[in-house]
Order: sequence, then structure tokens, then C-alpha cells
Amino acid sequence: MLAVRAIGVTERSRAILVWAMVALACGGAVAALVLAGVQWPTEEALTKGLVALVIAAASMSSGDAAVVLILVTVPLFDVATLGPERAPFTVAHVAMAGALAGWVLRALPRGRAALPRPTLLLAAAAMPAIAGLVSLVGSLDPRATIGHAGRLVLMFAIAALFAAHARDERSLARVLGWLVAVGSAMALVAVAQYVWPGLPVGRAATQQRLIDVLYRPSAFFVDPNFLGGYLSACIAVALAWLVRSIDGRTVLRWGVALVACLAGLLVTSSRSAFVGVVAAFVVLVWTAPARRRAALIIAVALIVFAAAPFVPRATYVRLAGLLEPASEGSIPTRSLMLRSSVEMLQEYGIGGTGLGMYDRAYVPYRRPGALPRITHPHQVPLALWIETGLAGLVALASVTAGGVVAWRRIARRGYGAAGAGVLAACVALAVESLFQYYLYFEYAWILLGLLSAAASLDRGDVRA
Repeated sequence: MLAVRAIGVTERSRAILVWAMVALACGGAVAALVLAGVQWPTEEALTKGLVALVIAAASMSSGDAAVVLILVTVPLFDVATLGPERAPFTVAHVAMAGALAGWVLRALPRGRAALPRPTLLLAAAAMPAIAGLVSLVGSLDPRATIGHAGRLVLMFAIAALFAAHARDERSLARVLGWLVAVGSAMALVAVAQYVWPGLPVGRAATQQRLIDVLYRPSAFFVDPNFLGGYLSACIAVALAWLVRSIDGRTVLRWGVALVACLAGLLVTSSRSAFVGVVAAFVVLVWTAPARRRAALIIAVALIVFAAAPFVPRATYVRLAGLLEPASEGSIPTRSLMLRSSVEMLQEYGIGGTGLGMYDRAYVPYRRPGALPRITHPHQVPLALWIETGLAGLVALASVTAGGVVAWRRIARRGYGAAGAGVLAACVALAVESLFQYYLYFEYAWILLGLLSAAASLDRGDVRA
């Protein structure tokens, strides 16, 4: 640190360092691919390699560019592949790598000022990755477990990056604005997919039922439930801002975003996301200014009533499945998998199967009636405990305790728009994690970092 300050790192020298690091990283990546025997056609390497170079340089250039590029590219994770077949890195991988490298470079001259403020929640966020590494001891496949632990290390680094960037009120508000803006765009893509089913854009899931086919757009996400989870967080943030807004432009901006995200959520027919939105709404009512709680409840009731005629019939049918658990295979399978998980704890509750090894250990425990094609865990708490043993249980308890402490700190400062929005969004994804496997869901970690930042603000929370 002192040595860097002694040589005097100017903006120009920092820019040179950025490009030098990009060049070195690209050279190292190419060398690694060659040594691994990966074939990358020259024309493809030049075009896609240039795109990767530009994205990496842009994400390294500044903190604002880094977080915006991450938020823009994460929804494209499963469609925008840049690398060759045997090394299919994506635009999101490049943006994240560039953002982290740029953060390190900026931290050299700035020191502690570039680091996130320490909180119990952020420290606890490192625990799942540590638990994953501990689970190597008894892993059914140590090599695969190392890969999954590496993913959790990356998720923690992204959470820390966002926590460091949102060190003040304005930065936190900007990040949340971009989060909802990108979510609104993804919601509009999903609506367009639903209106024009043959539209050659993005992805959609189709499920054959007894009398029809359920069509569930997912924009560019691999699963409609992931898009639904993202939109549930955006809805929470938009509602938190609306209930505190007094300026017409602010109301219009967040109102348009709310309508777009609600429309996108409806066409995904994601039951877990609907449950998450309900949980977020309870938090928002609890944290809303006392004089506006009644108005919030009435406004949401009116929105639901007005939107009812436009809700797709398939969404109604799918939601009705929550009241009839035996009506289709996915809900009873979750219930049966939950029972199997409890049985698996008897064997793996101490040392674990190894991070990422639930699928392999589950098959002998699968109960009659559970769909054979579903072996991936559909909830985080029990699955992480099974995979990482007691270390994972400690990690879960640590993150929960950190979240409670962060909530109390935000409450003491007064629930502002940003703090209440982040809190409600985190609660929504936490509830959804009881039905979906969101352990590697980037938005869950981004919001965790933002919750840590909101809890560590010096002054009162952001107010609309």
C-alpha cells in the first residue's frame, strides 16, 4: 500500500495499469486454452475475443461501470457465450472478472476507502464458501466440490463489490435504480414472448398438462423461476420507493417499473415468486410510514383487482395448484424430496456429501411418487446442510444472524426507501429459497451485499 502511494498512482497510470492487466489476463487465458488443447477458430477468437476485451476494459474502468455491466450481463448468463466449446465463458463472466480486477486496482491507492464497511452480515456471507471447502474432506467428488466452492467464492466477491460500491446513500440508490431498470427490460421481453410465442428471442419453458400446454416465458434466463425471483425483488424495491414518494416524476418512474415487473411476473407463472412477493409486501407494510400503511394496502388491493382480468388463465390454474398439492407432479415431488432430505441428514448431517453433491446422494433416497427427472435440490437450507454438514449449518445460522442484525440497524435509522426496499427484496428471495435452489443466484448475493451496505450507512437511509 505505502509503496503504491510512494510511486504516485495517477489517473493516467491507473488507466495504463487497467489495459496492461487486461492484456495480461487475455494472454494468460489464451495460453491456458492452448495448453488445455482447446480449439478456438481464428475468426471467432478475433470477434468474440474483441468483445470480451472491450467488456473487461469497460468494467475495470470505474465502479459505476462495473456494477452496471454486471447487472446488464447477468440476465444474459445462459445465452451470450463468448468462449470456445470446451471453455464457454460468457459476457457475465468477463464483466464480473473485469469488475473485480478493477476493484483491486482502485483499492491499491485508496486503501480501506475502497473496501466495504465491515458488518456481521458480510462476514457471514463468506461462511458458505468456507463450508464448501471444509466439505472436501468427505466429498463424493472432491474435484466437482472445488468447482462449486469456487462459484461461492465468486458470489461472495460480488456481494462484497456491491457492498463497497454502495458506501453512501446516492450510490445505493443508483444501484437499486439500475437493478429495477434492467428487471423492467427483462419483464418486457417476457411479456413480448408471451404475446408472440414464436418470437425468436430469449427462452421459454413449456409443460404438457392434461388438457393443454403451459407456456412460461423466461426472457434470457434458463428457468422462468429465476426470472420470477429477480422480478419479485424488483417489485419490492419499486413498492418501497412508491410508498414514500411525493414527487410526481418519482411516482411515474417507479410506477411504470412496478407495472412492467408485475406483468413479467404474471407471465412466468412462478408460484415461488408469488409467495416471495407476498412476503415482501408484509415487510413493506411493516416498514412503511405509519400514515401511509393504509394507503399502501388499499393501492395494492386496487392493483390486484384491476389486473385480475388480464392475468393469464394458465397463471390462475398454476396458482390453484398451491391449494391442491396432489394436482400435479412438481409440488408433491418437492414434499417427497423434503422427506428424503430429512432422511439424508442421518447419514450426511455431520460431514456432508460435498458441496454440489446432493444430486448424486439423493437417488437412493428418492421416494415413490417423486418425479425421477428431478434430482436437483429445490430449497437451500436443508440442501446446504446435507452437502456441507455441520459447517453448512453454522454458515446458515451466521447469515441469518447477520441478516437480523442488519435489519435492526436499518430500523434504528428509520426505514427509508432504499433500506426498506433492499430488506423486502432479501426477505422475498430468502422465502423463495425454501422452494428454489438460489444458492448460486447472483441477485441473492448482490442484494445481500446491498443489505450490508444499507445497514452500515453513516446517516439516515435514502429517502425519496
